[in-house]
Order: sequence, then structure tokens, then C-alpha cells
Amino acid sequence: MPIPKKCCIDSCVWVKYAGHLKTTTLLRHISKNNLLVYADNYLLSEIHEALITGFNFKISDADKIIRLISAFVIIATPRNVYRMSKDAKDNYLYDLCIQNSCRYLITIDKEILADKNAPFIRKSDAWLKRRI
Repeated sequence: MPIPKKCCIDSCVWVKYAGHLKTTTLLRHISKNNLLVYADNYLLSEIHEALITGFNFKISDADKIIRLISAFVIIATPRNVYRMSKDAKDNYLYDLCIQNSCRYLITIDKEILADKNAPFIRKSDAWLKRRI
């Protein structure tokens, strides 16, 4: 069995799938691509909040999505070190990737995808779908 590839998945990708009730589709892509996904509590809280405010999920339904995601990821708590992303609110994602030696960050954020100085490979969720 090949060694899993470490990655982080931006909250915007999780929300895109979960908001349209396709979380299991994303989890299937993760599994088929042999990815080991890292997250932290801040990322999970971003997903939770976005589902409630952006998709009008009930708190209990958002809680269920977070429990499903949490069972599929490794929860890590990075230290706040990185300060060089174009958008300061993304520094935690860079810390999460760097401190866990992640090869990929999967996102739909155009600024992150365009960041040539990021110390990891940035890919969109479309790349994830094509890899299967």
C-alpha cells in the first residue's frame, strides 16, 4: 500500500461540498487519492460558522457535518508562526501545512492558488477530482 500523501483542505472547499450536501463525495475523493488530511479546531469552526450563516444549516446539522469531518482528519494544533500569506487570515492554513509537512493544500481561494512562494503545492478541488 502506498504511503498516504499529507495535505490540508481549506475550509472553503469543505463548505463548498458540505453546503451542497456532498461531504461524502469529498471524503470519497480523499480516500481514493490516498490523502492524509490535517485540520485544526479553527478550520473546523470556520466550516461550522459558514454552514450556519451561508447555508442556513441548523446548529445541530452543522455539528453533524463537523463530527463527520473530524472522524476523517487528523486534528493538529499548529503554533502561529507564518506571517507571509497575502491574506493574514490564511496564515493559520500555512502553519498547518508547514508544521505537519503537508505536500498539498487543496483550496479554491484564488490568492492562495496564485501564491508561488508557498512552501507546499497548491491545488484546486478540481485537481482532486481528476486524480481518481
